[in-house]
Amino acid sequence: MSKDKINIRQFTLFVTLFTIGSSILFIPLSSATSAKQSGWISILIGMCATLGIVWMYLALAREAPGCTLVEMNRKWLGKWLGSLTSIFYIITTLILAGPSLLYYLGEFMVVEIMMRTPMEVLIIMFAVVVCMGMRMGLTTLGRAAEVLFALFVVLFVLLILFSIPNMKLEQLRPVFATGTSSILGAALDYVSFSGMPLIVLLMLYPLVADSPHAAKAYYGGTIIGGGFLLIMTVVCVSVIGVENTLQQAYPSYELAKKINIAGVLTRIEVIMATIWIISLFFKLILYFYAGIKGMAQLLRIENERLLVLPIGVMMVVLSLMEYPDTAYRSWWDSKIWPPYIATFGFLLPVLLLVIAKLRKLRSPSG
Repeated sequence: MSKDKINIRQFTLFVTLFTIGSSILFIPLSSATSAKQSGWISILIGMCATLGIVWMYLALAREAPGCTLVEMNRKWLGKWLGSLTSIFYIITTLILAGPSLLYYLGEFMVVEIMMRTPMEVLIIMFAVVVCMGMRMGLTTLGRAAEVLFALFVVLFVLLILFSIPNMKLEQLRPVFATGTSSILGAALDYVSFSGMPLIVLLMLYPLVADSPHAAKAYYGGTIIGGGFLLIMTVVCVSVIGVENTLQQAYPSYELAKKINIAGVLTRIEVIMATIWIISLFFKLILYFYAGIKGMAQLLRIENERLLVLPIGVMMVVLSLMEYPDTAYRSWWDSKIWPPYIATFGFLLPVLLLVIAKLRKLRSPSG
């Protein structure tokens, strides 16, 4: 894993799929809950805010060329405080975010598709695949992303095309009916789940082979991923309406159930399930990779693959413990996660950037 390299296209796909992640199932609901028919506007605002946040991450990368996030922390905060900060980033990836995604998968599969299968079995099976991908390395995952993203796009386009006959654009009106504060609140949800978590990709950024163009890939992946979420939200609201969207746990999955082409092509919600599993897989494995690489750098472990199995087992156990039920998961996602990720995805990067600029000014060469 330490010798992994990825090209610009692969990094763009990683950023895109990480941005989409689990959000493709949840963002239509969260945006409609706060902003109603203006949910698509909140996503546009969230995309713009995310581009600003990515600019800050890239500014950090420019101040410390070739350094990962863990190495940046040590460089600018010192050995002890920098290591402590890195520990919290590792906790975010391996103890909070990673297990959460495993739980989302198990919950979705049990509720919508495989009702008689124990959630534990589904989570373990998915975790085994993730661990296998980790063992193969980032280069192999980059090639897999190129193949699976093509499948993702084909299925997504088919889903949208099949949904067009059911679209009613009047369901997108009135615009701005909920007020500015509600729209900004929905935009914050977008940034919390699809924007600020992008900071963990700074653990991969030094591995991009064509580094001069890596910044464009960061921006491009953010825009493409946001575009997919924007389209999905618009289609969900225009097909099933705001009120029905609010009543569904997974509006985009319900959207696929509405497809009926001449009474022949119906019940093709497996398309939506496949789309989501692809994006969730890459978001989870990138969290996994960033956390393990950070831990290896912090503990000076040369063979990072030794950590894959024990950390994978830990994540499975935590995924079954962290959320006692769906209500608690909803409370955590809406009340705890946004301020938590804002601390590590916005406030600390701002602090690091300020320290880096001050040190640069005080240095003789500065």
